[in-house]
Amino acid sequence: MNFNSQRWSKEMIAMFTRQRKLSNLAGLLLTIVCAGCAGSLTGPVDTPQASLRDYAARIPIMRAEMSKVMAGAQASATRIMEQPTALLNVPYWEQPGVGEELVNRSGGLANVLPTSDRTTDATDRDVVLLSVRSWENDGTNVVQWLKTYRAKKWYTTLIASRAGCPPNLKADCFIDNGAPSGGKEHGRINVLANTTLAWMWCCEYVSAMTRQGKMPGVLMSVGLPEGEAFDHPLQTRLGRHWIGSCTTATPAGAMAETYLQRVEKLVADLRSGPRQMQIKRAADIVAQRMAAGQTVGLSGVGHLILFETQLDNKAPWKGFSGMLVQGRRLKSLLKPGDLLVWIGYSGGVNSKYFNFAKAIHNAELEVITCFTPDPRGPVDDDGITPLAHIDQSWAIGDAEVPLPLPPGKMAPISGLNQVLIQRMLDDEVTNRLVAEKKHN
Repeated sequence: MNFNSQRWSKEMIAMFTRQRKLSNLAGLLLTIVCAGCAGSLTGPVDTPQASLRDYAARIPIMRAEMSKVMAGAQASATRIMEQPTALLNVPYWEQPGVGEELVNRSGGLANVLPTSDRTTDATDRDVVLLSVRSWENDGTNVVQWLKTYRAKKWYTTLIASRAGCPPNLKADCFIDNGAPSGGKEHGRINVLANTTLAWMWCCEYVSAMTRQGKMPGVLMSVGLPEGEAFDHPLQTRLGRHWIGSCTTATPAGAMAETYLQRVEKLVADLRSGPRQMQIKRAADIVAQRMAAGQTVGLSGVGHLILFETQLDNKAPWKGFSGMLVQGRRLKSLLKPGDLLVWIGYSGGVNSKYFNFAKAIHNAELEVITCFTPDPRGPVDDDGITPLAHIDQSWAIGDAEVPLPLPPGKMAPISGLNQVLIQRMLDDEVTNRLVAEKKHN
């Protein structure tokens, strides 16, 4: 394949070196900030929100599934190395949220795209990764989808709950997300467990290739200066199939375990006193508005969060996709003076591609913000002064697991961080509304 040229490999290494310098600087700045704040931090709280407890309880189950994750990833990597033009299919609308989280993603596999985007390129050596939010809602469809994929001779990996699984279901690899039943009430946590397991699978897919002296294309965050230039060759029809030489073999399970340990660190941060205080302060404001019968919008920009703001909320939020916070569309959803909880991405309210702050300001909304801090300092969000703010806990670059080749890291944590905060805030607001109702 001509795409795997020596010249492009040299450019990759040069960009990787620049990225390492930026990452080291960001790490140094973060260390200085943490050292300066260490004296004011409090320890973990004893009673985190139900969503965080439920998700944390899945981590030992996900770790126990490591052998399944490794086996499915190894079989998939072997198939695609045998036929490099084979596709790594991740159905999109069949698994809202998880599909968005994996496609064209910082630290994600370049060969991952929805099945529908590449129908003319499909082969009988393709691989498909599918997850189930709940058997109660999705069981019938999933059984049929798997039959279709297997009829095409695709290797199928399914992430779902063993509990409640239809008896006639067949998949080449089944990874249990640990739900206690197939009920739809577990969907809000299942999607988080499914996403975690999917990133573990992606890590082990790369790891399996390194043990054969290869590495697939992995995308770099466009939040980094060289991200777009690095990604462009990998996002072409030919470039998505890029597999380069790699002389550093990664032990089976090591990369997925690194990701899972990062997840445990995230849970610890969300349990910490500073993060809990931020969430509870925001919940006080939201619950007061809702108790008074006022509309509170819930939206965000990122990947997994685009769908989750509209699904499985307990409190009476008006949830909608962050893609609607553009132009005049926001004014049709909320009126001046309404409150919007905006779960953003990195460094501020805006994204790289759109000035959401301007739209929010023009709609005359009050806002509670949530994003990961920018180590370079505060940004100007068109004069928005939030009523409260919740920090996310990841660094710009948005990838966590070290790689032996550029872009140097893979597998982001931000999607989990955003949705866990959403669910924890929803728990806190609901508890306040229930208490208020009992008091009255």
